Amino acid sequence: MRLYKRGKTWFVDVNLRGGARRRLSTGCQDKKAAELIARRIEQEHADPEGTAVRSATLEQALTLLISKREQQAELGKRSPATAMMYRKKSGHLLRLLGQDGVEYRPFRIGELSASHVDAYIRTRREEGAAGNTIAKEIVTLRGALKLAARAGLWDGNLLAVLPAESLSDYRPRTRWLTEGEVDKLLGALGGDRAARVAYIVATSANRNESNLALRGDVSPARDFVEIHGTKTAWRSRKVPMVVPLLRRYLDFALKHAEGTGDALFRPWGNMNRDILVACKRVGIERCSPNDLRRTCATWLRGMGLQPDLIAAVLGHRDTRMVERVYGRLSPEVLAVRMKQSLKSR
Repeated sequence: MRLYKRGKTWFVDVNLRGGARRRLSTGCQDKKAAELIARRIEQEHADPEGTAVRSATLEQALTLLISKREQQAELGKRSPATAMMYRKKSGHLLRLLGQDGVEYRPFRIGELSASHVDAYIRTRREEGAAGNTIAKEIVTLRGALKLAARAGLWDGNLLAVLPAESLSDYRPRTRWLTEGEVDKLLGALGGDRAARVAYIVATSANRNESNLALRGDVSPARDFVEIHGTKTAWRSRKVPMVVPLLRRYLDFALKHAEGTGDALFRPWGNMNRDILVACKRVGIERCSPNDLRRTCATWLRGMGLQPDLIAAVLGHRDTRMVERVYGRLSPEVLAVRMKQSLKSR
């Protein structure tokens, strides 16, 4: 088998009936994935009755998925962390489904049944894996099977082998801080770390985005802050500083930031632990860097800002996450808004 690259895509030469040869596209930019498709193409021409489907393995399907996710990460359609997550989840699937006693054996996906998947879920629960973790592993398996089906390596039925019910026990956090709690936290942390917390609250930046903050990201008039997104291409954004309360925290951050060179802040090794310790010190409920980001969204929602505008501030493509997780109204704010709505009728 010989592969040839034309542009970014790999092609393979195959023998046709009658002795002729033809160069066919694998449709893949990744060489390892292209080799899998090329073997399937060769098998199809050698055995049109389905050798490829009968011999395709779980490892082949997962390789296609990992290659696809890594390509999407390179294009900014998914984050590198998401691509790495699929690689890690693939390891558990291969570890359990690819075992025959103590010896590894290639698991043929044509043999996959609901009993295999149920046994896998049972074993992972016995190992102590959380429901949300197992759910992500089944999502990984689903994605691999879909790509295998598209590549002609699997002709099974997803509904027949994968569970219909949700396995996730994930419950989104709803923690956000009041203005008084933020001020207490700033006092407990002090210096550059307090500045970092104020910056996240003011701009909605997440932890990784705050790591990338530069002094030049803040416009001279301090009316816009550029955020360097780390998860996806659309997370890079410019946040308007038109809300006086958020502008106050931005001013605090700029005043106390201690970064060197162009960096706005100094490195902060264990932000979660240090924030937790500070919360305990001042007697407020524990919070995380993402809770600080949620605080920005919740304050904006309480001020009456529409979900689509909050989504733009957060760097989300639509309002779903705002409505489900970020920017949820507190009972007190909800009561006030309901009374205002009733009076306006």
